[in-house]
Amino acid sequence: MQLEYDRAEGYTVLLRAESDRRMVQPSLQVLRDAGVPFSELDEAATRLIEPALNPDTSFIGAVHLPADEVGNCRQFAHLLKDAGRALGVEFMFNSHIVSVNASSPATLLVASGNGSGGLSAPVEKQFDAVVVCAGLQSAALLRPLGMRIPLVGVYGYSVSAHVREPLNAPRSGLMDERYKVAISRLGQRVRVAGSAEIGGSLAAKNPAAIQTLYKVLHDWFPGAGLMSSGVQEWKGARPMLPNGPPAVGKSSAPGIWLNLGHGSSGWALACGSARALADSMAGRKPEIDVSGLDATRWG
Repeated sequence: MQLEYDRAEGYTVLLRAESDRRMVQPSLQVLRDAGVPFSELDEAATRLIEPALNPDTSFIGAVHLPADEVGNCRQFAHLLKDAGRALGVEFMFNSHIVSVNASSPATLLVASGNGSGGLSAPVEKQFDAVVVCAGLQSAALLRPLGMRIPLVGVYGYSVSAHVREPLNAPRSGLMDERYKVAISRLGQRVRVAGSAEIGGSLAAKNPAAIQTLYKVLHDWFPGAGLMSSGVQEWKGARPMLPNGPPAVGKSSAPGIWLNLGHGSSGWALACGSARALADSMAGRKPEIDVSGLDATRWG
């Protein structure tokens, strides 16, 4: 199945100074060991790949990954939902999972939307198996089952705007290595995203973090976005686990499986994690090694 969504091939890591080049060397060795193609470029070669880069911003070069891509994950998710419905998948939106019960069969206590903004009385629903992939709320759902998942929200920010003039916008995706801020071209919009804020809440936005995004966009593509109208500022939580990798696999409770804690790589790992989990649930050996990714690593 091929889903058609806004995307662009290639990813470029911009290096402002020699210190940035030194900083990325360990990561480049990881790419070499994994057989991932990349090229180390000087400033002139980088500008050939991204000709709209600000001529007034000097830098020493970049790392280009031609096989990478950027895409519109929200659009992808909507298309995936439609494809799932065509295959018979039932979605229950505007619903609240009250509790998860480990049993045979596994059960969920679900309160559905009543059409007037409220929720109906909870109803028990039975399933052959339940996959918990509810972001930050996963830890609270699993705690009554005796599982204490050390899941923490690391908040990130993004700003997106309509492309003002395509010739002044990026062709694909870029990362400012110093500020750890990504700039992406998604169809007729440009998006800049970054920051890592531990603690706080979705309601409280840090003005300094948002201003950093605007600064990085102006440094590299000052004429890319139409900033007079239609600008979207967003803050969201990345559910992260302390030792890095996500939890993908069987839990310690019967009938309950986990797919959570992917952090800032959620969409990049989503399809692979789902396939590996589906294979495990069906009794097949996953194509990738998922040993050590289940909840047993926390005892």
